[in-house]
Amino acid sequence: MEPRDKVKPSDPLSHVHRALRESSDPRPVYFDDPDIDRVLAITLAVAEEVGVMAERLDSMQRLLESRGLIDEGELDAFEPSDDVQQARLEWHRAFIARILRVVDQSLEPR
Repeated sequence: MEPRDKVKPSDPLSHVHRALRESSDPRPVYFDDPDIDRVLAITLAVAEEVGVMAERLDSMQRLLESRGLIDEGELDAFEPSDDVQQARLEWHRAFIARILRVVDQSLEPR
């Protein structure tokens, strides 16, 4: 990962790098061991992301099915093109960067 002050405008993860730079809220402390707090923060971030995605996917599937635009099994049978796979890979990289933000921040000099 590039240093924060050297992020290129063409970087597809620039929004993630910007969020990391601008995040200044102190993290709550729940446990004596800071590593446990970091693992908890990562777990909660993943849970939040998964919850939002599940709700959005459910809404989209219900809308598409109710309008007769897809049949019930079409999502399971979908095979993405190379372009779609590349876009998904970029999304996954940004997702992992957001999830591991707590680790990245803990490695920064204070």
